Amino acid sequence: MNWTEVSIYTTTNGIEIINGILIKLGINEAMIEDPGVFEDFLHNDKLNWDYYDEELAEMKNCESCIKVYLPDNNQGRELLKEIYKSIDDVKNENKHIDLGRLEIATKTLNDEDWSNNWKQYFKPFTVADKIIIKPTWEKLAKLSSDKIILEIDPGITFGTGQHNTTKLCMEQIVTHLNCGYEVLDIGCGSGILSIASILLGAKKAMGIDIDENAVRIAKSNAALNNIYEDRFIAYCGDIVRDEKLRDSIGYSKYDIILVNIIAQIITGMSHTFPKFLKKGGIVVASGIIKKYLEDVSDNFKSRGFEILEVNSSEEWFCLTARLK
Repeated sequence: MNWTEVSIYTTTNGIEIINGILIKLGINEAMIEDPGVFEDFLHNDKLNWDYYDEELAEMKNCESCIKVYLPDNNQGRELLKEIYKSIDDVKNENKHIDLGRLEIATKTLNDEDWSNNWKQYFKPFTVADKIIIKPTWEKLAKLSSDKIILEIDPGITFGTGQHNTTKLCMEQIVTHLNCGYEVLDIGCGSGILSIASILLGAKKAMGIDIDENAVRIAKSNAALNNIYEDRFIAYCGDIVRDEKLRDSIGYSKYDIILVNIIAQIITGMSHTFPKFLKKGGIVVASGIIKKYLEDVSDNFKSRGFEILEVNSSEEWFCLTARLK
């Protein structure tokens, strides 16, 4: 399959604005190239980066840019039109802010072209001292018998498990999941959280994502771990807008909901969570920054949840709540 690399050129000040626009369009994964980000990396000794290549030093002199990758199909082309329209709107509405040239450049890539650019930096790593995330192209040395191996080829969905928000979710899965549980993974991406749940003893998992390509990759990754449709099902759609999708998911049947997105989207769909959960069921919500943590907590309490714990890694927070 071919992909369209979409590069949006802006300024450091414009990064957050453009990223917010992309999120509103349902694009939750983006690559940011910005001199300010690189300077923070150089001078913040608290950051814990898994890998670092000296070529990253070139970022010091780069133009601020946000890159996203869209499938070269009808869905991707329609989304690209929305990006062009939204950037035009920003130009007209924010003339008093220096957002740079706000130009969009596109380039066509195939899976192999894109994958080869980042595979060299994705190595096996351990989460919660329990799960080893292993890319399919890597080999492991001698293993401890108490570790669970999760094979993954995230493709263009970026769901490698390396991000702090995903690690926080996995730690909570290890803590709260019991054998026989049924799991609902909203915004499943590469399927990594669903797969981890099943490998840790969940009976079944259902993944939901608005990106049809993510659903395809999630199913493929499940198969890499010998997990098939009798234990993992994935649907493409929007649970807020699509009543038929909600009916297909099923009500009052899940022990855990996993939602690793961003605060605004989490609160926007939170009214559906009590409908899907069993009484006493748990939501693990990650992807929250400190600014919105209280808002998410208050929102959950208003839906009938009690907050069990809040965990953090760097600037990211994960909230775990139980339905009363």
